[in-house]
Amino acid sequence: MNTLGNKWAVVILLALPALGLTGCGPKKTGPGITTLAGEGQQQIEHVVAAGETLDQIADNYYGTPEWAGDIARDNGLSDGFSVAPGSVLILRFGADQWEEARRRAAALAPYNRGVDMMQQDRLAEAGRQFELALATAPGLAAARYNLALVQLQRGKNDEALALLTPLTESRPDDPDFGFARGNALFQLTRFEEASTQFGRVLADHPDHSRAAFGLARSLEAEEKTSAAIAAWQAYLKLDSTSSWAETARRSLRKLTDGSS
Repeated sequence: MNTLGNKWAVVILLALPALGLTGCGPKKTGPGITTLAGEGQQQIEHVVAAGETLDQIADNYYGTPEWAGDIARDNGLSDGFSVAPGSVLILRFGADQWEEARRRAAALAPYNRGVDMMQQDRLAEAGRQFELALATAPGLAAARYNLALVQLQRGKNDEALALLTPLTESRPDDPDFGFARGNALFQLTRFEEASTQFGRVLADHPDHSRAAFGLARSLEAEEKTSAAIAAWQAYLKLDSTSSWAETARRSLRKLTDGSS
């Protein structure tokens, strides 16, 4: 499960008009096997899935990526904390962490089913699986984020925004959370707020081309012609070759012709 950081970013098919903006492909997490480490401390053996990082694994089990360093030290890892698919990691938990860790481990099974269903465009079923994961472990950010994406794809933008807002509040520097929230605001025609949200993503991640596109689209929708022209020009410096770039050029020509 690409689960945090650059995420369990499942597909963002949210359409800023006339264009589908796509995130990373959906990722699954590896299985966890509960074992007892000794008095006062328990552990889970986690089998690493393709695409998982220590940050993502730490976030799933401990609720924050900040435990990645502890996982690395406990497992003798170095080299930038890289882990090969199929590796088995020992995750240790104190007595005060154990019950939450067990809930999170149990929630990963419905989470993975939800990812499978998203890949098959079975969105309603995927949503139910993510809801089941959240009923088991309400703090599982991966499930909350992907449920929001399901709601966006189903046109339930208010529900998506309600899911995404606490995620962006708790992790304002996360680009996937911020970009998805900007999309939800755009779909709700709250263009000024969408511009602000995309701008926040770009402030921390200036090379985030999807956010740059979203900002330009939002400013154009606000009819802020000069700002939109500058935003489209900035976007084209990040991406000059894709189909999105062609859309950007068309918008830029329309705006510059209209402003002359």
